[in-house]
Amino acid sequence: MKLKTVGILIVSLFCCLLISVSCVHGIGIGVNPAKMEFEMGAGENVWKNITVSNPESAELGYQVYLENQSIDWIKISDPEFSLEPDQKKQITVRFTPTVGEVGEFDAKVCVVTLQPSGGFNIGSGVKIPVHITIGKSTTPFYTNPIIIVLILSGLLIILLCVRRLRRS
Repeated sequence: MKLKTVGILIVSLFCCLLISVSCVHGIGIGVNPAKMEFEMGAGENVWKNITVSNPESAELGYQVYLENQSIDWIKISDPEFSLEPDQKKQITVRFTPTVGEVGEFDAKVCVVTLQPSGGFNIGSGVKIPVHITIGKSTTPFYTNPIIIVLILSGLLIILLCVRRLRRS
C-alpha cells in the first residue's frame, strides 16, 4: 500500500514538472515561451520576445514566420538566422493592429530549423500559439478635446467672475 502511494506521488510530481515547464523543445531547437496570450487596445503597439536556442552540437539555420499570413499587422524582427551550438537569440514579434481591429485573434508563430549545409533541408519545427484580445481603446477624459474645451471655458468664466468681483 505504501509503495503504491509513493509511486502515485512520484508520477504526480513528474506530471506537474512537465506541465509547469514553459519552454518547448524539438530536435535542434528550443523556444521560450511555449505560448503567448495577452490583451491590448486597438491602435496600440505591443512587442513580445521569443528566445530561440540551439541545443545541438552543430551550427543550425533557423526561420521564424507567421503561419497565418492574413494577419498582416504581426511582424517578426529577424525571420532568418543561424546559431552556433548552445547559442541563444532573442526575436522580437511586434503587434501593431489598426484602430479598427477589435476582437480576438489566434495565430501561430512557427520556428523551424534546417541544416545550413544540408542538401535535403530536413529539420524540425515548433509552433507557438498566440491568442490576442484587442479591446476598444478608450480616450481618457482629460485628453478628450471636448472635455479640455469645457474645462478651459469654465476656468475662463471663473477668472472673469473673480475679476469682476474685485472691481466691485
